[in-house]
Order: sequence, then C-alpha cells, then structure tokens
Amino acid sequence: MLNFLINPDAEFETEEVKRLVQSRKVVYALSTGSSFDLNALIKTAKRNNFSLPKRNKKNFFQLKGAKRLFPWQKPRRRSPRELHELARDSKSKDKIIIPVDVFWGKAPDRQDHWVKLIFRDSWEAGSFLRNFLKVIFNGRQTSVFFHKPLETEEIFTQKRSSDHLVLKTDRLLRARFRKNRQAKIGPDISNKRTLIHAILNSSSVKQEIRVTSKGSARLENIQKRKAYKYALEICSDISYPVIYLYDKALNWFWNNRYDGLEIIGIEKINNLAVGNSLIYTPSHRSHIDYLALSYELYTNNLMLPQIVAGKNLNLPFLGRILRNGGAFFMRRSFGPNKLYSKVFFEHLRKLFQRGYSIEFFPEGGRTRTGRLLPPRPGIISMIIKSFQDMDDRDVKFLPISISYEKVLEGKSHLKEAKGQKKKKENLTSILSTISDFRGYLGNAYLQFGEPVDLKSFLDKHAPNWQKDTIDLSEDTDKKSWLFEVTPLLGSKIMTNINKATVVTSSGLFAASICDISDKEIDKERLVFRLDVLKKVIEISKYSELIKLPNISSSEIIEKIKKLKFYKSDMPKTLEISKNEKNLMEFYKNNILHLLILQAYVMYKSRKKIKKNDLINDFIEIFPQIKKDFFIDLSLSNAEERMCKILDDLEEINLLKINSNDEISWSENKRDVAGMLASLWLESLPAD
Repeated sequence: MLNFLINPDAEFETEEVKRLVQSRKVVYALSTGSSFDLNALIKTAKRNNFSLPKRNKKNFFQLKGAKRLFPWQKPRRRSPRELHELARDSKSKDKIIIPVDVFWGKAPDRQDHWVKLIFRDSWEAGSFLRNFLKVIFNGRQTSVFFHKPLETEEIFTQKRSSDHLVLKTDRLLRARFRKNRQAKIGPDISNKRTLIHAILNSSSVKQEIRVTSKGSARLENIQKRKAYKYALEICSDISYPVIYLYDKALNWFWNNRYDGLEIIGIEKINNLAVGNSLIYTPSHRSHIDYLALSYELYTNNLMLPQIVAGKNLNLPFLGRILRNGGAFFMRRSFGPNKLYSKVFFEHLRKLFQRGYSIEFFPEGGRTRTGRLLPPRPGIISMIIKSFQDMDDRDVKFLPISISYEKVLEGKSHLKEAKGQKKKKENLTSILSTISDFRGYLGNAYLQFGEPVDLKSFLDKHAPNWQKDTIDLSEDTDKKSWLFEVTPLLGSKIMTNINKATVVTSSGLFAASICDISDKEIDKERLVFRLDVLKKVIEISKYSELIKLPNISSSEIIEKIKKLKFYKSDMPKTLEISKNEKNLMEFYKNNILHLLILQAYVMYKSRKKIKKNDLINDFIEIFPQIKKDFFIDLSLSNAEERMCKILDDLEEINLLKINSNDEISWSENKRDVAGMLASLWLESLPAD
C-alpha cells in the first residue's frame, strides 16, 4: 500500500557497506517496526540489486518499541523473535548484521509545504496514522541509511545464553541508531515542559532553594516559583513550522539582498556531528548572525543548535520568534542571584547531557568597530564545568568567521563612531535596519575554523582538571584551574576565528584608502594599492584558511560602487566623502589582524632603523599585539616571524635592507608604504 509514493535514496556510512549489502549473508536490522520503513528498504534493495529482505529467508528483523498493557505499568521493551532465532543459530557468527535507518522528509531544502515539515521524522513514537501521513507527504523525500555492520563474530562466539546475546545485540543496535538519529535530526529533548521539570529537580537547584528558604515552607514555595519563572525565561521552544518559515524567508534574503551566503568547510561538521557535542562559536558583526549559521546547518541536514541570546532580545513578538528558532536567553549579568545562576547552569548541563549542539557568541555582543572583541568568560566557564560530568562524549568548539561585504547596521555603527551613546537593543532599533534591505549588500561568507577539542585543551593547560572537581554548590575559587584556563580557551577560540577570515572586497578597499585625505581619488592609484594589499596577505601565509576575493582590483572598485560606499564616479577618479570613508572603517578592521605586523614594520621603518633594533622593539610590544589582535604566534617564535615578514616585504620591493642592516622604504613604493604605516598608526598608539 502506498508503495507508489515511496521514492527512497540509499545512503551508506562507508563504501564498504555498499559492497556488503549485495551479499546473501546480510541480515538487515531496521530501527523501527513500521511496515512503511520495511517497504522503503525493500524498494531500495530492488532498485539497487541489494540482497532482498524476505520473511522466508529470515534475513531481516525490526526492533520494537516499548509497550505496556495498562497505563500504570512501566513500559517494557520486547526483542524481535527473529533476533532470538539468530542467537540460537550456530551459523549466526557468519551473518552480516547491517543496521538500517529510514528518514522521511529529511531534506529541508526540498520541502515546499509546511505540512511536509510537520510529518517529517522526529523522536516521537509514530502512530499508524502519523506514519501513514508521513508517507503521503514525504514519501518522495525518503532516505534509507545503511550503517556499518555489527561485529557478529565477536558477539555470537561468546559462551553466554541466547537471551544474553539478544539483549546485548539489541542494546548495541539501539545505541547505534540513537547516535545516528541524533546527528541527523537532533537529540530527543522532548518539549519545554519536560526540560524545565528536569532543571527544577536537579540537585544543585533544589539545594539552593533549601539553603535560601532556611526551613520555611512559605519561602521554599516562593523560591520554587522563582526557579520556575527563571527556567521559563531561559528555555528555548523549537518549532519546526517556524523554522520552515525561517528557511523560506532567509533563502529569499540571502539570494535577493546578498549574492548568497557562501559556506566554507561544512564537510568538517558532517564528520564531527556523530559522537561529538558541538559548540559553535561565531564572530558577531550583525543581527543576522543569529540566523546565518542555523540556516546553513538546516539546509545541510545537520542538527539545529540551541543559541545563547542576550535577554535584551527577549522582546515582545521578536523573543517568541527567536525562541521558536532555538534561542535561549541569558542575562548579561547574574549578579548575586545564585538561584538564577544555578537554574541557568543546570539548563546548560541538561542540553549537554542530551547531546544538543550549542551556539554562542564568545564576544558577548556585536562588535561596533569591526575588530573582534575580547571573549566573555561566563558561558565558556560554564561549559568547562559541565564537561566534568560528561564521561562518554567529546566536546569540540567550532570557531566560525562570518564576514559581510556590507552589514545592515552600517549607519548605526557610524553614529556610534562619531560619539553617539550605544543604544540598548529594542524592537525599533532592530527593525530600523530594514531600511537597508532595499539595497544591494554584496556577498556574505561563513567559514568554519580549526576545531578546538576541549579535553585535549584541558589536558594541556590544566592537567589535573579531572581530579580537581569543582563543587557546583559553592562559588568557584578565583585561584582554581578553571579561573586560569577559561581566558586561555576564549583566546584560542578568537584566534581560530581570525585564522578563518574571508577577506572581502569592502575590507580591502577600506584599507587601501585609510591614509587618503583627498575627496577625489585616482582609480589607477587605488588599483595598485589593492594589488599590493592582496600580495602582502597572500605571501604572509597567515593561515591556510584565509580566502582572498577572486576578482581583479578594478572589479573590486566597481563592486564598492555597486554597494553604494561612494556615489560620485568619473572615468579615472572617484569621489568619497568623509562620512563614506568613516563608514568604511568597520570593514578595514575586519581584516586588520592580517596586516598589523606588516603595518608595524612599515611604521617603524619610515625612518632608517637597524634590523636588530626593530626586532627588539617588536619583541617588547608583541604581547600587547597578540592580545589585541588574537594572533596565533608564541613569543619564542616572534623573532623568526618578524624576520620572515622583513624578507617578504623586501621581496615585493616595499622595503630595502642595506649592507649595514638598515631598513628603509623603497623610493618607488612610498605611497603604498605610507598606506601600510597608516594602518598601524590608526590601530595602536605609536611608541
């Protein structure tokens, strides 16, 4: 029945599995007892000439869900009869058990109606009616996933009872299915009410309530109501119909106002999603950052993260939309409110325990200057504390660089740069950015940086972290290893974000005009400056992940005009106002870390300077540069790096070094040398 609606695609965990499913020794183990799942497997096997599952061949079985006869009974799980027969069979060790998952409607980018989204796969046990509707609405968007085989020889050669072997096989299969399903559709977090119940029943929250109430039943009830209110304020409430609307709106936005959102390195996430708790840590330059990552994960069939958002965004209407998209809210400061602190921490810990991925902005708020802000320690510290309770999962931080050729908030950044006080976020301020929606915004880029494995990081920087357990019922001692390692981890994340920078056209253009005071600028002069900037970044080999624009310098100037960063244009010159130039500062600062060391050299060598003197001066100021610009360089390697920079700049004829080791600017490159020196002068006070 309904077979004509089922059009499954086959997926394989490895290429070896693709070969194995053609063997007659294969026994398929389906993750559910659904007849529709079985039909999808049969249709896939026929289409691809795989071993065909048939009851008379006894070459498949289906796991059964837990059931109870009466409502007051505890549900009991039953093992399939075919698995018992397999355990008693003396030839079972020669069989190849291939676990099989069937996903209905998992490709969100192809779903063209909200009804299909409602009847996609989830963790909820499906009734016959729900499964029936799932086939009707999503039968043509079905994926049959073949896992790596179980080690049957190792299992069935054990001298144990057949019941024991069945129980072990059943558990191994369910663990495999749970892990894969979690990576595909997200963990089973049930609903908001269930999560809140778990938070309020945690030992640390109950202990705080007992301590605060001091034995008074009335005060205890008041504290319980407060804790409930806090949990309600914090928790997200993911709604897939709302996410469907996000998908449609953002798909229009990225492809109509931007030239698309280019994602780089998503294959890393596909490989890491199984078996790891992932912590996404993007740079924060625009309000749209909140949805950029979720949009790309959703369209690439990856678990949606829980997003840490400031309580200032929990506004009427907007807060509900963000909460439905996976945002949970955090106060800027916990202050002396220990109960709120315990509730928030337990919420974070429950997310980890259930395998959810989390997204937070390590800077805490949006940068108004374009440079990365110092990381805030709060969430990082809580994640480390939570990790002590996680014995069976790895945690990986995924630094992400998000770059825009034009941000929506450019005008507000300009006002704040002129001295206007930073305004608190409100619905009016956020909606005011919509005025820029009508204009062309260029390209947007999201690049995944090098992951940071939390266990390896702690083993290196705090070797006793596993033994020196932190008591969550007390305030953390500021002299503890946690207090020392938190800023180190924050700095590592920010450093890896910088190493994944995508250099935009607007960033290069802004750097090229940094020292020009004239309104009218010669285009040929700009083209030469842009060529030099690209060459300096290219030969510096800052990181393998750095991406430069794949268009010519002349095309960059044309694109800046299209972005309306300047309006007056003549065949050989362009005219840029003071306001327009100030607006470009934000984009210059996006890439300043890539040029700051070269800028320092050019500034120091504006007058002749001995090579050793320059290096010694650099060593002295290096710790501050490293801290301010999150540069991946140790003090022991600083001199070697500086020597390479000097060689590079001499090679492209920006510097000359005479026989007395005196460094000075090349006469025919004084214009671009002055440009680079100006980058240093504008970023840090001269010594």
